[in-house]
Amino acid sequence: MRFRMTIGRKIGMGFGLFIFFAMLVVFLTSRSLERSRSINDQINNVYSPGVDALVELRNVLVNAHMLIKHWAQVESIPDAPEKTALVDLTTKELPAVMDRIDTLSAYWGKEEVGLLNRTTSEMQELFDMHDQIKLMLPSLESYRDPLVYLERSDMAEEGGPLDERMEKVLNDLDVLLKLQEAKRQQLSESMIRSFDSLQFFVLYLGTALLVIGTVVAFLIVRGIVGPVRRLRSVLLSLGRGVFPRSRIPDRNDEIGEMGKALAGLIDGLKRTTDFSHAVAAGDFNTAYDPLSEEDVLGHALLKMRQELAERERILEQKVNERTEEVVRQKEEVERQSRKVVELYKNVTDSIRYAKRLQESILPPERRIKELLPESFVFYRPKDIVSGDFYWFDRVAGKVVFAAVDCTGHGVPGAFMSLVGHNGLNQAVRTVDHVRPSKVLEDLNRIAFDALHKDRDQFVRDGMDMALCALDPESLELDYAGANCPLYLVREGEVVQFTPDKMPIGGFELQGRAFTDHRIQLRKGDVIYIFSDGYADQFGGPKGKKFLYRRFRELLLEIHGLPMERQKIMLLEALNQWKGAHEQVDDILVIGMRA
Repeated sequence: MRFRMTIGRKIGMGFGLFIFFAMLVVFLTSRSLERSRSINDQINNVYSPGVDALVELRNVLVNAHMLIKHWAQVESIPDAPEKTALVDLTTKELPAVMDRIDTLSAYWGKEEVGLLNRTTSEMQELFDMHDQIKLMLPSLESYRDPLVYLERSDMAEEGGPLDERMEKVLNDLDVLLKLQEAKRQQLSESMIRSFDSLQFFVLYLGTALLVIGTVVAFLIVRGIVGPVRRLRSVLLSLGRGVFPRSRIPDRNDEIGEMGKALAGLIDGLKRTTDFSHAVAAGDFNTAYDPLSEEDVLGHALLKMRQELAERERILEQKVNERTEEVVRQKEEVERQSRKVVELYKNVTDSIRYAKRLQESILPPERRIKELLPESFVFYRPKDIVSGDFYWFDRVAGKVVFAAVDCTGHGVPGAFMSLVGHNGLNQAVRTVDHVRPSKVLEDLNRIAFDALHKDRDQFVRDGMDMALCALDPESLELDYAGANCPLYLVREGEVVQFTPDKMPIGGFELQGRAFTDHRIQLRKGDVIYIFSDGYADQFGGPKGKKFLYRRFRELLLEIHGLPMERQKIMLLEALNQWKGAHEQVDDILVIGMRA
C-alpha cells in the first residue's frame, strides 16, 4: 500500500515536534519554579520571620534588663510606670515572641535548635534573678532594709551578676541571629541561581519553539490555508444564495475530496432551486429526480409538492369557513363586552351608594368635636366601603367612644359594620350606668344571636373593639377591649393596656367576661385606640409590616403636636412607609387629649 502524506499527517508531525519542545520547556520551567518557590517559602516563612522574631526577642530582653535594674536601684512604688512596663514585657510580649520562635524552630537545623535551647535555659536563669529582685523589693519600705540594699546593689551593680547573665544571653542570641542570617543569605543566592537557570530555559528553548512554530505555520498556510480559503469563499457565496462561477481545482488529498463533494452539492442545489421555484409558482407537475435513494432532501421536496397541492385545496375551503366564524365570534364578543361594562357600572354604583349609607351611621366631625374638643379620627377604608367604623355618643353624663374592626373589608366588612353599629347602639342604650365590659358582653350576645341564629355550622364572623367611657369632669376613663389595645402616652412614655383576647360575636361567653380598666387621666395625657390596619400595612425598604413597635414610636414622636397635626403626620408616615404597595386593610386611629 502506497504511503500518502495526508494533511492530518503533515499537521500531526509539525505539531508533534512543537508539542515536544513545548512540554520540555514547561517541564524545565516547572522544575525551576518549584525549586524557587520552595526556597522562597523557606525565606519568607522560616528564616525572615525567624530573624525578625529573634531581633524582637533581643529588644524585649534589653528593655526588660533596663527596667529590672531600675527596679533594683531606684526607690519606687509598686505601681510605678517602669514596674508596670516590666510586668507587661515579661507576661505579654515575651511569651508571644517565644511562641513565634518555638513555632518557627520546627523548621530549623539541629545546631540552631540546640543553640536556641541553650539560650532559653540561660534566659530562664536571667528571669529567675529578675524574680529574686522583685521578691526582695515588693514595696517602697523594702528599699530601706540595709540587708536588702546590700544584696540588690551587688546584683544590679554595673558588671554585676545581672549584667554578666544578660551579656551571656545576648551573645548566644547574636550567634543564633548570625546563623539565621547566613541561612537566609545562602537561600537567596540559591534562588538567584535558580532564576538564572529559568532564564536560560526560557530564552533558548523559547527561541527554538518560535522557529518550529514559524516553520509549521508556513507549511500549514502553504498547503492547507490557501485551498481552504478558496473552499470558504465558495461556501460563503452559497450561504448568500449565490452559486460560484469558477471551477474548484482538483487535489490528491482531503481538500480535493471536499472540493469534489462541494461541486456535487452545488449541482444538486441548482436543480433543487429550480424545482422549488416551479413549486412556488404553483406548478405542481414539474419533474424532479433525487440525487440518490438516500437523498433525504430530494424525497422531502417531492412529498412537500404533493402535500402543498392538497393543502392549497383544503386551505381555500377552511379560509371561507373561518371567515364566517370570525365574524360571528366578533359580534358575540362585542355583545358580551357591553354587558360586562354595564354590569360593572351597576355594581360600582351600588357600592358607592352603600358607602353613603355607611357614612350616614358615622358621627359627623362637628359632633365629635362637641364631645371631645381635643381629638381626631384618622379613617382610611381599603375599598369603597369599610369594615372599620367609629362610634361617639354621650350616655349617662359620660362621653362614650369606640374603635371597631369588623371581620373582612369591602362589602363583607361593611355588612358586619352595620351589625356592629346597630348592636352597639342597642347595648349602650339599655344600661343606666355605662360600664365598657358590660356593654361588650351585651354586644357579644346581640352579635352572636344575629350571626349564628338558626345555623348548624359555626361561622367565624365578628368584630374587634376598643370601648372607652370618659367622665369629662373627673377625667376618669373606663376602658374594655376585645383584641384592640389602648395606648396612653404620658410624660414621654407609652403605657399599654392589654385587651381581652376574644372577639365580639364570634363565640358565646359561657362564664367568661371582659375586663374593665379604670384609668385616672392627668391633664395633657393622650389616649389612642385603633384597629390593626396601620400596624399590618406592608412597605418600607424590605416590604415588611409596619408593626406595633414602630406604631408606638410614631405616637410617642407626634403626641405633643395639635390633634389635627397628628392626623396629618399619621397620613404622611403611612404614605411614606406604604410607597408603591397596596393598602392591605381598613385603617382606623382615634386620638384624644385630656
